[in-house]
Formats: sequence, C-alpha cells, structure tokens
Amino acid sequence: MAKLRILALTYKTFPMALSAVREATIDALKRMGLRVLPSGSGDGGASVSILASGWRRELDIELEAQGVRGTRVRVLAKEGVFFEENAATDLIAQVTRLLERPSDAPALGYTARVAAPAATFPPDTQVAALSR
Repeated sequence: MAKLRILALTYKTFPMALSAVREATIDALKRMGLRVLPSGSGDGGASVSILASGWRRELDIELEAQGVRGTRVRVLAKEGVFFEENAATDLIAQVTRLLERPSDAPALGYTARVAAPAATFPPDTQVAALSR
C-alpha cells in the first residue's frame, strides 16, 4: 500500500551541476511513464521547476543550485488530496541511478552486451602477468 500523508516532501542533494540533474530528472520521469509538463526557471537560472503527471498523480519537482557543483532536488508527489511518498522516493532513486551510472554504461532498463572473448596468450605469458 502506498504511503499517503498530509505532507510528504522528499529531498536529496547531488554533487552535480543543475543542468546534469535536470536532464537526469526529465529522463527518469519519462522512464517512469510520466508526462513532463512545461516548466520554468527562477532566480536567474539558479532554480528550475518541473511538473509531471500520470497514474492519477502529480509530481512537483524543484531543482535548486547549491553553489557551483551542487543541486538540491525537492519532490512533492500528490495523489488526489493526499501526498504520496513512494512516487517521490522512487523518482529520487531513479535520478540517483542515472547520475551515478558511468557515461559508457548502458542505459537503465537495457542489458549489457557480452564482450568478445579475450585474446589467448601463451601460458607462460599469463603466469608472468598474474605473478606481478
């Protein structure tokens, strides 16, 4: 059962620039099947508001620059007159995974390709390489 509360805000601060966190947030919302509504910037580009909807839910996301390389994400997920904590927490988890993924790693939801077998070396070369 979903956690419904009178007020449920979820926060997380990422050590990343606002633009990177904004891209990851929009990507995560789309992966969750939510429709991203037009958003606005405030404070001269130091903060961004994003609205998303889907599943009878509305998410209000605020991104705020914290210095040069930090961004705070605040998520408020609303279902009817109640606020739902699970959707907000899930969005933060998705954004975290997207930002912590190495740039050459496959996107979430896709499987990695199996690499071709490594070249074989003569047995004495392998032993020499392993014994270092």
